[in-house]
Parts: sequence; C-alpha cells; structure tokens
Amino acid sequence: MEDINKTILWEGYGLRYYGGIRTRTGVICKTDAGPLELKKARDGSLHICFAQDIKEQLFANGFTKIARFRKTVDDAPFFVWNETTYVLEDVLPADVLEEKDIQGFEKGSSVLGQLHKHAKGLESTYGLWDSEKLPKQFAKRHSELAKIKHRIQKTNQLDALDLMVVQNYGAYMSRVEEAMAYLKEGGYVLHMEAAQQRGTFCHKSFKGSNLRVKNGVVYVAGFEHAAADTGLVDLAAYLKRYMKKTDGLEAGVGEILSAYTKVMAMEAEDFLLLQALILYPEKFLRLINELYNKRKTCISPAMKQRMKEVIAEEDKSQRLLGYLRSL
Repeated sequence: MEDINKTILWEGYGLRYYGGIRTRTGVICKTDAGPLELKKARDGSLHICFAQDIKEQLFANGFTKIARFRKTVDDAPFFVWNETTYVLEDVLPADVLEEKDIQGFEKGSSVLGQLHKHAKGLESTYGLWDSEKLPKQFAKRHSELAKIKHRIQKTNQLDALDLMVVQNYGAYMSRVEEAMAYLKEGGYVLHMEAAQQRGTFCHKSFKGSNLRVKNGVVYVAGFEHAAADTGLVDLAAYLKRYMKKTDGLEAGVGEILSAYTKVMAMEAEDFLLLQALILYPEKFLRLINELYNKRKTCISPAMKQRMKEVIAEEDKSQRLLGYLRSL
C-alpha cells in the first residue's frame, strides 16, 4: 500500500510521499506540500467535477472551512490509477460536531445557512438541474405505493411487513398527496429556477462525521454526493435529524430555523416547500420500494425492526411538522 500511495502522489500530483496514517476515509499522507488526505472516490468523475466547482465557488465567496481538492499534474480534481479513482484533499480536523442537544444543532444550522449563502454565483456544467424533480418523484412514489398495496391485497396470506404497509397505507398516501399540493402552492418550479439562477446546491449529507470542529469553528466535509437542488432539502433533512437524535423539543426547532434564517433568508413560499419535504414520508417509501420491487423470499427480524424504526422516524417527522406550523 505504501508503494501505491507513493506512486499515486508522484505520478498524479508530482508530490513526494514520506509516509502516511490510515483514517476511516483514506490515508493522511506526509508530502513535500504538507499533510494531505488521499481517498478512493466514492462517486464518478462527473460528481467529483461538480463537487470541485462547488468548493471553488464557496472558497471564492469566503467560505474556506472545507477540504479543497488538490489538482493533478493534468489540472484535474481526481486521478485514475489501475482503474480506481482517487482524490487528494486538504486535511480537516478530526473532532466531530456534537449532535446531542439543541446547541449543537443550532450551530450546525447556522453553518448550513452560510454554506448555502456562499454558493451564490455557482455555475457548473456538471450539475443537472430539473425544475420538476420533486413533483415527478412524489407522483412516482404515490403510484408505486398504490401498486404495492394492490399486490398485497392479491396475496392469500399477509406477512408482518405486509401488515405494516396496509396499516400505514392511508396515512402515508394522504401525506404524499398533501406534500404534492404544498409543492404546487409553494411554487416549487419557480423556486428551483430562481435557485439555479442565483447559484446554490444541496450538500445531501450535512450531518455526522462530515461536520468537523476545531476551537469552536465548524468545517464541512463530504461533498461527494452534492446535487444540483434546492438547499431546503438539506434543511429539511437536518431538522429531521434533530428529531431523531434528540428529544425533539419544539423550542429547538424554532432555534434551529432561526439560526439558519439569520444567515439565509426564507420567504413564505419557502416555508411551504419545507413543510412539503417534512410531510413526504421519504424513508418509508424508499424502504418499501426496495423491499417490494425485489422478490421477497423471507421476512427476517432485522427487516421487521428496520421497518418499525422507519415508521417511528416518520412519526417524529409529523411531530416536527406540527412544530413548524405553530411557529
């Protein structure tokens, strides 16, 4: 492995390798340009190039607490060696932002607002915008859920998962339909067009080990899955995470939103779109699509437990929605 690191750094980046320390995500390499982290890329070259454009726009606008890609000798943000794609990044702090109380999430929410604000002016040929993305997605899942229910009704004997789907079918169909109505009322298509023109993105993984901290300053990692989408998707996911990781108090929701909007202003229509994202039972629909669109052979205890956990999370999302509506 040492020889491979040495070869990649020299052939790809023109850097000398003086040893390294393995991490969860890659190898922190000692080089003649200082410490840098070498990683195997999780996504293809288009995702890396989009992440590169995002990082450079953020950095140019003053959001510097990120790990920028080191360019190769061929001026690319990645290097391919033996059919494996690698990226070389700045080293970020090791400590992770605590996500156990309101204060931690409030701090994270403020950083999320800064992240979205400092993307202003972002233009990238690698980001694929679709101003009707969510309406199409919601309608597709609505149809799939109806088809799955119909298939279940045709079976002679219902198993434990079938019963869970049937018991929750009416509530989740109503939520999807209400979420679709909110998208329309909130002007989703116009919102997406405006977001693209302004310049923004969705981080898609603003949580956990992607939020590093040193001396009270938060650094953001994990841009590999970033998408050309509204930042409200990030905000909705972060609020849901707050409900999952803490006692989920109403006061906390207000403080998290306040921390975000102090940095990134939101219009009344944005709050309608945020409610649509909270309403939509994404995890439940994704899970049953995964389970029922593959041939089920047996129902393991782990599958039943996973379904129970997802339903519990969706229930917390409904409590979150109530908080948002009361603010």
